[in-house]
Amino acid sequence: MMRNNDTTLKADLRKKTSIRDEIMYSNIDVQSCMVMLVVITALLLSVISVVAAQNPYII
Repeated sequence: MMRNNDTTLKADLRKKTSIRDEIMYSNIDVQSCMVMLVVITALLLSVISVVAAQNPYII
């Protein structure tokens, strides 16, 4: 019922020379990050379009 999870901190002694190494080590899901980026961009563009519809000279 209860799982024993290892919560000890582990040091990564490998040399990280690029952002790709950081992403691969930290197990960040790149696809979910891209989905969130698209959703936030779509919301921002929809807000800008509503504001610009009231005043077309705002842009």
